[in-house]
Amino acid sequence: LFEIVLFEDCSNQWSLSRPMLSLILLNEQVYNDLKMQIIASQSTEKQQRLASCFEKLMDNVSRTLESKNRDKFTQNLTIFRHDFRAKK
Repeated sequence: LFEIVLFEDCSNQWSLSRPMLSLILLNEQVYNDLKMQIIASQSTEKQQRLASCFEKLMDNVSRTLESKNRDKFTQNLTIFRHDFRAKK
């Protein structure tokens, strides 16, 4: 799902953000491992920027599936995608 958000044209991030948050909260260790793999797959000059984007992704997102929290994650995911893609 992260690869779709980052590297493909994704017209409806909302539909991806909902299961993404659930999966992140379900197993944070798998999320952290995946995050490190995605960062490592990028060129050296993009790795720091992507790591920074990942850090901001969970800003002000709590570990609940409440509607308000899901909305915040969706907002952060949109920013995450924009920040990574804008500086290619």
